[in-house]
Parts: sequence; C-alpha cells; structure tokens
Amino acid sequence: MLPKENRLKKEKEFEAVFKGGRTFRGKSVLLRYLINGTNETRIGFVVSKKISKLAVERNKAKRRMRDIVRLKRDDLKKGLSIVIVSLPPIKGMAFREIKEDLEKILSKEELIK
Repeated sequence: MLPKENRLKKEKEFEAVFKGGRTFRGKSVLLRYLINGTNETRIGFVVSKKISKLAVERNKAKRRMRDIVRLKRDDLKKGLSIVIVSLPPIKGMAFREIKEDLEKILSKEELIK
C-alpha cells in the first residue's frame, strides 16, 4: 500500500491530471501525468466497470497495479501527479505482463530516475 502522502484521493486532483496531463498508452494500462509542483509524487488508480462487472476482478487489477507502483515508487521522479487507468486487456494478463507494460511506459517517458 502506498503511504498517504503518495496517494491521489480527491476528485479535483484526478480532474486536474485528466484535463492538463500528458497521456501514454500501453497494452494493459493508460498513464496520465502532470507536474504538481511539490516534492512528492502522488499516484491514483482507476479501474472502471468496463474491465469487469465483478468488483472482485476490478479489485484484483487495482491491487496488481498498486503493487507494481509500490515496488517502483523510490525510482519515480519527484513532483508528479500520476493516474494509471486500466484497460480491458488487463483482465486476462499475468502480473508479469502488466509489470513489463507499466515499466516500459514509465521508462519510455523518463518518469523513472
């Protein structure tokens, strides 16, 4: 689990990233980020009902994304607000595939130190 200071929680924070952020798409996730002007990187996750009508499957996708980010949190650049949105193919993917996809996007966009 991410510490409180590293979580996006409020709807306004998510809206700011969706309105003004840059977007990058992978096979299983869509990543949007915005420079927030602080020393902390804050991260939020979105898993819609398009992924699955079952909360169990949506929660599984969210847990997987959270764990991947938790492992990479120290390597992320400071001062960003990041929203990671799951895409429908995530439902049938293994943890390793999701991790490779997310790491590929982060390194390609130089969000990792």
